Amino acid sequence: MAKFILWAPRVFTIILISFLVIMAFDNFSAGARTQEQWKGFAISMAPALLLLAGIILALKYPLASGLLIIILGGTMNILLRTSGKTLPFVVLSTPIIVTGLLFVLSHFYEKTLLKK
Repeated sequence: MAKFILWAPRVFTIILISFLVIMAFDNFSAGARTQEQWKGFAISMAPALLLLAGIILALKYPLASGLLIIILGGTMNILLRTSGKTLPFVVLSTPIIVTGLLFVLSHFYEKTLLKK
């Protein structure tokens, strides 16, 4: 159980980053100008890069990383205007917020292990 609590948030974050990167490649389509495609790709990659920063931060500071990822999930909720709609919130924001909560839980669990 200890290894699950310590590694689950990292694995979930890597899965989320992979999903966001795959979705970012959707910007490359026939008929659009190359400059517009790259601009859309860069905008779509921003959340993945923020999650990557969160997982790098988690190597040293899991609590700060968890809070950063929770804030990212809340910001996505506000920017995508999913707060009033249940299904988009569950699909888009909940996995990110749960991953952030797992990082926070991991921090406190690791802290209690060090006290023993």
